[in-house]
Amino acid sequence: MKGASKQPKIGAVRALCLLQKPYDLINATEYLERYYPDATLDAAVIGIYANSLAVAELCKQRGIPVTHIDDPDLYARWVAYLNAKQNLSRALLLVVKALILPLAYLYWFYAFFRLRAQLRGNCYDLVILDAWRSKCFYLSAMPAGALISITDGGYSTLHYGLCPAFERGGARELVATSLRQQRPLMPGLLRKLAVARFSAQTPFFTCYAREFAADCAFPVLTNDYRHCSAVLGAKTLRRGVMIMGIPRLKHIDTYIRHALDAQTAAGLPRDVATIEYRFHPTDRNRTRLDANYGKMIERGVAERGMSSSYPRYSLEMDFLDQAEIPEIIVTYASSSVPWIEQVFGSRVRLIRVADR
Repeated sequence: MKGASKQPKIGAVRALCLLQKPYDLINATEYLERYYPDATLDAAVIGIYANSLAVAELCKQRGIPVTHIDDPDLYARWVAYLNAKQNLSRALLLVVKALILPLAYLYWFYAFFRLRAQLRGNCYDLVILDAWRSKCFYLSAMPAGALISITDGGYSTLHYGLCPAFERGGARELVATSLRQQRPLMPGLLRKLAVARFSAQTPFFTCYAREFAADCAFPVLTNDYRHCSAVLGAKTLRRGVMIMGIPRLKHIDTYIRHALDAQTAAGLPRDVATIEYRFHPTDRNRTRLDANYGKMIERGVAERGMSSSYPRYSLEMDFLDQAEIPEIIVTYASSSVPWIEQVFGSRVRLIRVADR
């Protein structure tokens, strides 16, 4: 693919990675391993969600300096808390969300000018991020001049149609398309400032490179997760089934049915007690905000006779640390699917369920 094998060569590279979840760190480190192996890396972790705290811990373990930044998306912050609570009626919840919107809109501008003042003189040679609004917002407030590399954000890359957008107009069109679809919208002026930071030369480092035509006019770089593959190649598979859950146990009985059928097909005893249910990272965050939410979902799994676990960091990072990997995974179309396919190939059987 055009531009797939070349990256600008600069001297001693000081890189910044904008992070909100462990998957972001995987993509950033895969990119640096390939193109800038001698770079020094700093991390800006946005928000105080469970995923943000997990990726900050991972950075500290790896000796990566971390700066914590408030999430400018006030609406998302407050709604995450409200959604975790079980004592608001649906009608009242909608009213409260509507009241938050005007304040959240104005807060974007307050956060922008505050962040711009904080980042004055804080320069990097390279910035790595995906097209999520909080990260693009952070980039727009930074001093100009750094090279920028954009990574995919997982399943949203396909869900938002970001590959066709990149093929049409490069990174600017990809980011504009992504920001237009994230609700509620970031203010239009701030979206324009964010989009303007990207150019036709900004590369897209993605595991979805197969989605592009060979003559794509913009630089597509293939992420084949070769570093993760090297770590995971020696992992032992255990005979068993894991279900990757959806928040609030959505469609859990459908997933159990698929898991039992997978046991039968693999010649394993058809036994729900041997199935492991892995809670979604969103459940981990909501449980941290409201212990009653955690009790509710844990009870729902226990009543069905399964064992359960919360992700320590994320499915991918947990697999990198675990000694054994389940040989069958029942999942929806999540951002983890292409990663599992790339690093395990046919060693792990994926059962995709349409309900999500």
